[in-house]
Amino acid sequence: MNVQGDLVTDISIEQISHVPRDESVRISFGGHETVGLYPDSHDQPAATLVAKLSNSGFLEIGIVGISLSAMLGINAGEPVQLEW
Repeated sequence: MNVQGDLVTDISIEQISHVPRDESVRISFGGHETVGLYPDSHDQPAATLVAKLSNSGFLEIGIVGISLSAMLGINAGEPVQLEW
């Protein structure tokens, strides 16, 4: 069974269309941080923390193949910050 549990933000892809897609972008939340913005379908390895430009139209943060909520204890309402 493959269980997903990504953090879905209210940050639309349109709102961040001007943000670089490289490792100069830092995304932080709940004491954790990742770098770069990736398309929804990416080739990052399992257990990698990624910020995705989801097909839903919003920025999502997840751990490849693992529930982010279960692994990091992140709950609804967690603030997310982008810096570049």
